[in-house]
Amino acid sequence: MGGNDMRSIIAQILVLGLLFYAGPLLAQEWGDVSEEVLGMTGIPEDSEADAVILFDKVTIAITLRFQLVIQRHTRIKILTERGLKYGDVSIYLGSDDEIDELRAQTILPNGKKVTLSKKDIFTKKRRSGSEKVFAIPGVEVGAVIEYAYEITSRRLTFLAPWQFQHGVFTRLSELILIIPEGFDYRAFASNAYVPDPQRESFQIADPQMGTSFVGRFVWRAENLPALKREPYITTLKDYWATLFFQIVAYRNPKDTMADPVIFIKTWDDLAEILQKSYNPSIKKTRTLERRTLALVSEIQDDRTRAEAIYGYVRDSIETSASSGSRKKPNDVLKRKKGSSLEKNLLLIAMLKAAGLEASPLRISTRINGRLQENWPQLQQLNYTIAHLSIDDDVYFLDTNDSQCPFVLLPPRLLSGKGFLIGEEEGKIVEIPIPKDASTSRANTQAKLTENGDLLCQTTLQFEGYRGISERKDLDEEKPGKYVKDILENRFGDVVIDTFQIGQDKDVDMPLEVKIDYRVQNYAQVAGDMVYCPSSLIHRRQSNPFKSEKRFFPVEFNYGFASEEIVDLTLPEGFEVVEIPEVQKVTSLGVRFQSDCQADSNSVRVQRTFSVNRVYYTPAQYSRLRNAYAKIVSADQGQIVLRRRPLEAEE
Repeated sequence: MGGNDMRSIIAQILVLGLLFYAGPLLAQEWGDVSEEVLGMTGIPEDSEADAVILFDKVTIAITLRFQLVIQRHTRIKILTERGLKYGDVSIYLGSDDEIDELRAQTILPNGKKVTLSKKDIFTKKRRSGSEKVFAIPGVEVGAVIEYAYEITSRRLTFLAPWQFQHGVFTRLSELILIIPEGFDYRAFASNAYVPDPQRESFQIADPQMGTSFVGRFVWRAENLPALKREPYITTLKDYWATLFFQIVAYRNPKDTMADPVIFIKTWDDLAEILQKSYNPSIKKTRTLERRTLALVSEIQDDRTRAEAIYGYVRDSIETSASSGSRKKPNDVLKRKKGSSLEKNLLLIAMLKAAGLEASPLRISTRINGRLQENWPQLQQLNYTIAHLSIDDDVYFLDTNDSQCPFVLLPPRLLSGKGFLIGEEEGKIVEIPIPKDASTSRANTQAKLTENGDLLCQTTLQFEGYRGISERKDLDEEKPGKYVKDILENRFGDVVIDTFQIGQDKDVDMPLEVKIDYRVQNYAQVAGDMVYCPSSLIHRRQSNPFKSEKRFFPVEFNYGFASEEIVDLTLPEGFEVVEIPEVQKVTSLGVRFQSDCQADSNSVRVQRTFSVNRVYYTPAQYSRLRNAYAKIVSADQGQIVLRRRPLEAEE
C-alpha cells in the first residue's frame, strides 16, 4: 500500500473519530419511521401546514488536519399537494468541495420505500461552485421523505450560517459543531429562537500531531413556527432563526510562541482589500477629467454638477451584464456600456474628477438580507453604489435604473446600512429610508347621469417612487393599454374617449396622465334613488394585512401618500339625501381623512391618506391592521341621491 493511500486512510479514521464524538447524526435510523408519523394527516401547531420538517440535523467538524466535514440528515412529512415541492432538493457545493454518501428516499404511508438512483442526481454549474439537484422519487401526500449527505471542504475561512427556521413548521433542528483546540471561533444568533449551546470537551489522538483537546457544541431548537411571506417585508432571510459563525484564528496549542493563522478579517481588513480592488477604477485619468470638465465646467453649484454627472452616466452608458473581468473607466466611456458595478465606479471617478467627495459604498440588497455588523464577511455584501457628500448633505446614488431621479435609490437597494470604503478607512453607515418619497394625486371633474353612468375628466400625478413604478409600467405597455389598465384595475370596463401623458421622459418631474372616460353603471339605481360610491380612483377595496397575528415586523420600502379631489355634478332633477360623515384615522404614523360637502347640484369629495413611518413591530401590528380596516370601511361610503318630486299642476 502506497504512502498516499495510508495517509488517506489515517485522515478518514480521524474524521470518523471526530464525528463519533458528535453523537450519532442519525438519532433515528435511516428509514426508521413510526406508524404514528406515517399516519399523520396534519399538525396541531399549524392547521394549514403543507409539510412539517420532522428533523433537520447537521454535524460540522474541523479535523486536526484542517479539513471541514459536514454531515446532514433531513426528514420531512408531506401533508398537502402544495407540500410536494419539498421533494425537489438542491445542495450547494463550493468549487473545492466534495460530496459523498448522498442518498434520499420516500417512505410511503404503507411503509414501502422508494430510493433515489445515482443516475437521477444532476450537477448544475454556478458562477461560483455548483449544485447537486435531484427530485426524490415517489413523493405523494402522506409520505415521508428524507435525504442525507457528507461534504468535505478546506474552506475553513467561511462556515455557512445554519438556518433553524423555515417556511414550514420544524419539530427539531439540531447543529453540532466540533472544533479542535487552538481555534478561535465565534457564533452569534439572529433570532431569539436560537438556543444557547451545550458544551463539552474531549481528547482525540493523531499519529502525527499527537493528542489534542476538541470542543463540542450542540444547538438544539424544537417546535419552530413556520415563517411565511406576508405583505411588506424585506426578505424572510432577515427573520429566520439563523446561527452565524466566525472562525477567527488558529494558534498551534503545542507552539504558543508562534503567530496565529488569521482566517476571518475585521471590517478594517476588508476595507483594505476593497480599497485595493476599487482604486484602479476610481482614480483620475486625463480622458476622465476631460469628459467630466466638458460636462460641468460652466456649472458652479456642486449639487447641480453632481446631478449632471449622474444623469450622464445613468442615461448615456448602457447597463450590460457583467463580463467577469472589470473594465476600466476609460473603456466604459469609450464603449458607452458597462456593468452595474462599472457604471457606479465610473460615476464615483467622475464625481471625484469634478472635485466632489465620493466613495464606493458596498451594500446588501433587500432581497439578500440585512447587513450583520458583527459578521465581517464580503459574502453578505452583494452590490456597490456611490456615496456622495456635499457640505452637510449625503446622497446615495445608483446609475442603473433609468427611471430613478438623483435623490432616490431604487427600492431594492434601500437596505438600511452599507459599508463605506473611504480613502483612509472603512465604516458602517446608515442609509436613511425615505419617509415621504412616493405620492399619487387625482383630481376629477365628474358628472353622474340619471341611469348611474359616470362621465369623468381625471388628472393623475405620480411623483417619487410612485412615478418610478408608473414609468416602468408605461415602458412595458403601449400608452393606450397603460391608461386602460389604470382605469380597469379600479372600475372594470370603461370607455376611454381621450388621454394625454405628460412628463414621461423627465424623471425629475411628476408623471402626469389626463383622461376623459365613461364608467357605465357606476352608481346603483333603485327607482327614484341613486347610490353612488363616494371614493373614486384611490378607493381601497381590501385590507392588505389579512393575518390576525404577525411574527415579524412590517417594513414598508418608504413612506407614501395619496390625495384625491372629486367634484361630482348631480343628474338634473336629483337632490342629495345623504353623504358620508367626515372620517378620520390617526394611528402610528397612518393618517387618513375623507370629507364630503354637498350643495344643491354637486358634491365635493376630498380624501387624503399617508403613512410616514416605515417600520412597525409585531406588537404594533394589530393597531396598524385596525387602522387599515377603518380606512377600507370609510372608503365604502355612499352618496345617496333622490329624484325631486314633480311640482303639482294648478
